[in-house]
Amino acid sequence: MENFDYSVVPRGFGHCIASCPQAATCLRHIAYEHLPADKAFVRMLVPHMAEQAQGKCKYYCSNAKVRYAKGFARIIDELSVKQAAAFRERMIGKMGRKNYYASRKGDRLLPPAEQKQVRSVLRSLGAPDENCFDGYTDCFVWE
Repeated sequence: MENFDYSVVPRGFGHCIASCPQAATCLRHIAYEHLPADKAFVRMLVPHMAEQAQGKCKYYCSNAKVRYAKGFARIIDELSVKQAAAFRERMIGKMGRKNYYASRKGDRLLPPAEQKQVRSVLRSLGAPDENCFDGYTDCFVWE
């Protein structure tokens, strides 16, 4: 994978040196291939674990990017006071107060499952659910 920025690899992310059939699309192997020369120690998957899996490695981490939503402050401004209060209350119940406010501002990205929750709550309040996010960004899923 060209143009891979190693600085986005989370601290403690497990790397993989194995040359299994899935290596070309596995973030663990891609991270290993782009390991900076100044890194002396990293977490590493024992190679035989991936090789024994024969293409069905349970540690496989796809390099496909996922679209995350960033912020939903704009849609809240379009809601009535009553709708906005109900929306805030329901979303805090689903994601917690800290995550709600960080997500609303765009400081915390919303994965697809949470985007569905936001849209569902908006629909249940009779509010429009299209264009409800302030922006989007495509990111790797580091799990």
